[in-house]
Amino acid sequence: MHCCAPKKVTRRISSKRSLITAVALATGSLMLAGCLGGGGGSDSDDSDNRAQLTLANGTVAGIAEDDTLIWHGLPYAQPPVGDLRWRAPLPPQNWSGTLDATERAPECVQAETTTQWQRTSNMVGDEDCLIVDIYRPNRSDFTDETLPVYVWIHGGSNNFGTAKQYDGRALANQSDVVVVVVQYRLGPLGWFFHPDVQTAGADTLSDSGNFGTLDTIRALEWVKANISDFGGDPDNVTITGESAGAHNVLNLMVSPEAGGGLFHRAMSQSGSMNTRSPTTARASANSHIEWLIRLQEDRKTPGTPISAGQATQMREDMEAAGTLNEYLRAAEGRDLYQAVFNYSSLSAYGAIEDGTVIPTGGWIPRFTSGNFNNVPVILGANEYEQKSFMPLYGAAVKGALPDIPSPPDKTWLDLLDVAFEGSQTLDEVLPTQQDKDTYEITGYHGGRAWRAKYVDELARLISQHQPATYAYDFRWGTQSGPAPFNFIYGAGHAADISFFFGAGEGLFELPFTDENEAGRVALQESMMSYLADFARDGDPNGTASEAQPEWSAWTSAVGQNKVIVFDATNEEADVRMSAEELTLAGVNAAWTTALTNAGLSPLEIGTLPAFFGQSPNYSTP
Repeated sequence: MHCCAPKKVTRRISSKRSLITAVALATGSLMLAGCLGGGGGSDSDDSDNRAQLTLANGTVAGIAEDDTLIWHGLPYAQPPVGDLRWRAPLPPQNWSGTLDATERAPECVQAETTTQWQRTSNMVGDEDCLIVDIYRPNRSDFTDETLPVYVWIHGGSNNFGTAKQYDGRALANQSDVVVVVVQYRLGPLGWFFHPDVQTAGADTLSDSGNFGTLDTIRALEWVKANISDFGGDPDNVTITGESAGAHNVLNLMVSPEAGGGLFHRAMSQSGSMNTRSPTTARASANSHIEWLIRLQEDRKTPGTPISAGQATQMREDMEAAGTLNEYLRAAEGRDLYQAVFNYSSLSAYGAIEDGTVIPTGGWIPRFTSGNFNNVPVILGANEYEQKSFMPLYGAAVKGALPDIPSPPDKTWLDLLDVAFEGSQTLDEVLPTQQDKDTYEITGYHGGRAWRAKYVDELARLISQHQPATYAYDFRWGTQSGPAPFNFIYGAGHAADISFFFGAGEGLFELPFTDENEAGRVALQESMMSYLADFARDGDPNGTASEAQPEWSAWTSAVGQNKVIVFDATNEEADVRMSAEELTLAGVNAAWTTALTNAGLSPLEIGTLPAFFGQSPNYSTP
């Protein structure tokens, strides 16, 4: 099935359907994690009541499979609708009767996204979406257990993604943990900073604009209060996320509001995105409001659309009259997304440095000073992070650099046809060695820049205050992936998720074959063993992983092991420690040299890193 649709949806979204093929994302904005399928469906007798529990707010009835208990759509907060839109989440209210937890809940409002990470013009989801899905091993005495709790925060640039895309059954059973998958508000409903919807200091949390961040905190509060009913240990919670989900994990590590023992270990998988200053966030909110005004006005008079300047004037007039708050709250949630889609492009929504939920200056001052929620942490990245995005940027690259690739009628976007449809060949899209070298160099050094900034630099800072700081470099798919996947994507962004989860069909559902099964399964088992040990006591070296290489903690000592490498041949796992340490300056210098040696022009050498590199500044000025 396709991970970007609910399990019961039977239609397939064709890659040929009116797609937005030039996905405009700020460089470094993160897309969604790989597809892991949708759990559900009971294999047990209806008389099995093991999945029926009485929680603080009422009774729930989930799914009892032979080896897994599953609960879908459990509310951890009141629906953020009406007066609760753009407000800090409130604890859920009690319900009467039995809550049916056997069906997937609606995703949060977003633009429909295909398995190839392309957007359609269809807006989906519901504002009533603050739920968790829970998976745990099915044992008769489970309520008396105290299993480690693994909280997963999905990725998707903080503008798309859903719990529907993740199946925690294999992770729960193989790692013997309680898996909690969290949904949270997205896009302009999740991060929106404007004084007209704020409370003038009466509610500093709501005034922060960090509603998606506050949702993840509220979910952790719910876990602390309720997870023992599922056999989980509220004093042993690991928070994990990939991409924007990892950005949110790092936000929780520095947020004063996420302290008090809400989590005890953390893992950032391919984390990135910058946090934003209030000034930047306010400017973004102004733009969103003006796009909404244009959408609603143009619907009234489609033949005479208003100008951007007219929308600005209307916003300013409503601000002066004190009517903007009412206007915004009357708007449909999906229209806030539709407006961005129609008049701009969906980019990443980084957390806002409001000074209450997210400290001024973002992560770096806190990690430098040691004033953060200090827990054992794993930081990781994939070798070719940027290759998952490079085909999507094909039209933009061609517009700036017409000779890349060399055929005048081809762009890197055509690589989607090569990878998914087979309607073109790699040699047709990248016919010369320079074409292939340019793509490979950009993907490799773009991935190295990602790791330098979001793994190595953070590890150097955090390890000064937390000895249990571990780093990984995921490389599977480049040598063991089938052609042409191994060249187009390889160990691209989100490729590691199927390995830590032990489920799914790999990045874009492309790379898993009979030929590489033995090696990749061995690597999955290895990575899940390390994670199981880490979830138990904050050290990835333990009973589950005792037959594997020791995963050494990060050290500042020159020439000593720092990063574990996760790879595999077709036959066996290839897991080893590496002393490699990256800096952003060093990566960028090597990138420039490699492009120069490939014969590119000065313009091309300067432009490609700008598209696919990493800014040295964490906080947007």
